[in-house]
Amino acid sequence: MKRGIASLLPLACIAGTVHAQTLPLENGIRFSLKPHPGLRPSPQYAYSRMPARIDPIDPIDADDRVQEIRIGLQRTTRHFSDITTATPFAPHALSRSRMTRYMVEDRLPIGDHVVASFGWHGIKVSNRNANVTVGMGSERLRTRDWFLPRATLAIQPGRDLRLTVGYDERLRAYGETGTGGPMGLTRDAFLSLSRNLKPETQSRMHVRADWAATAVVDLSFALQGGRLDDQLSFVGRGTLPVNSGSARIEGAVLEAQHRMTPHLSWTLRYSHARVRGSGGDRMHERSLRVGSVWQDGPWRAALSIVRNSAPALVPDDSRALLVEAGVDYVRATSEGRPLTLSVHMTDPDRLASGRFMRDDLSGPLYAADQVRAVMASARLGW
Repeated sequence: MKRGIASLLPLACIAGTVHAQTLPLENGIRFSLKPHPGLRPSPQYAYSRMPARIDPIDPIDADDRVQEIRIGLQRTTRHFSDITTATPFAPHALSRSRMTRYMVEDRLPIGDHVVASFGWHGIKVSNRNANVTVGMGSERLRTRDWFLPRATLAIQPGRDLRLTVGYDERLRAYGETGTGGPMGLTRDAFLSLSRNLKPETQSRMHVRADWAATAVVDLSFALQGGRLDDQLSFVGRGTLPVNSGSARIEGAVLEAQHRMTPHLSWTLRYSHARVRGSGGDRMHERSLRVGSVWQDGPWRAALSIVRNSAPALVPDDSRALLVEAGVDYVRATSEGRPLTLSVHMTDPDRLASGRFMRDDLSGPLYAADQVRAVMASARLGW
């Protein structure tokens, strides 16, 4: 069991009044059903990021083929209250945004050089008292989908080459209350929003090849295609979610990583996608990213510069140059628990294909996720 409590200090892009107090709480549990110690463990993969090196899959006898089942459960709660009205005897003055998410995954070796991974995850996002200016009420903004399948087949024909084919479905829901969002709506306007607000959904097929060209150079090439429906966006400085439309997306990503020294590496990533909107419009999205990472002991620093074309579904966004940076410090406490201190500057990508090609699970979407921000955080794992 592993649990973490995060304390976040936003330094920019915060919405709310001077009387407001927020407290994000995160807790979760995950565990694996692993093979008996006497059996050979199944090989592990890193699908979301290109590995530094590709380790070979050892041959597995038919009697030793064992599967590993992973189960995870996470719940995140954000409370908001106005200290001028909220009291222990007035719980209706509290606003709350809560996410509950679970994941089930089974990894099973097939043959000598093939591993199948399949499962599903589910999510529920509930915003209570999202329209806090109306007063006490039971209306909520709520979205849920308990079955979002995922499957991947990994093939390793050689020591330095790996091929993967996969399919996944995801959902992103509006997850804001109190600190931003529909705070000043009339009851009729709020009810209209709750009826018409749809979650962002997507279904994606992807094929990827990872090749360790040399001891210090890794190459990756991926083809992806599928549908993105009801993309959630925030126009300008607005905190009300806007449906930017739906599209079919087909694209490719080429990435190269060069480890210059044991502590310093740099990455070049280029993506090109064709976006066909539900109205029949066709556009192309391009992105070029150059990044560098330095890591030495407990310290890690990263910097990336991105040059993007115009977003296909958010035409009013004219920022073409994005800059992101971060510094992390990780050390073990006296009891062996990891302590992580971080400072990050984020500049989110507004391309429809950029969000579509990410490998994360379903989750809530906040207005602050789509604006430039600086954030300091501390996390203690236990």
